[in-house]
Amino acid sequence: MCIYSRNIHVRLQDIDAAGILFFAQVFEYCHDTYFALLADRGIDLPHELAHGAHIMPLVHCEADFKSPMRFGDAVTVAITGASAGKSSYRVHYRITGTGDPEDVRCTATTIHAVVDRQTFRSAPRIPDLIYEALEIPNPHTP
Repeated sequence: MCIYSRNIHVRLQDIDAAGILFFAQVFEYCHDTYFALLADRGIDLPHELAHGAHIMPLVHCEADFKSPMRFGDAVTVAITGASAGKSSYRVHYRITGTGDPEDVRCTATTIHAVVDRQTFRSAPRIPDLIYEALEIPNPHTP
């Protein structure tokens, strides 16, 4: 399943001394794809971050590297699914060679907590706009 995807090229500034993608860059690729999804679904992230009742910081991330990514490689970063708890949600990613869904380069997961902007304490629930954007069944709607 693919909720959203975008094609990118591995940039020179993203590789390490071994000539492959520096491990931390995969999270930038994933997060950029997440931001693109939100924008494409009509969510004004700058406005939400500045004025929304909640913020959704990243609290955990993990990645499994399957095959190297090198400078110039064309890859597809896909959001393959998402799930939600009471006040946090997971986003799952799969990075493949562009045009070859079997050429898996990396899988990753990020977990976001939903917290009250003022108190930085756990919010009572995830905002509806997140359920909708990530195509997660919303337990708060019939």
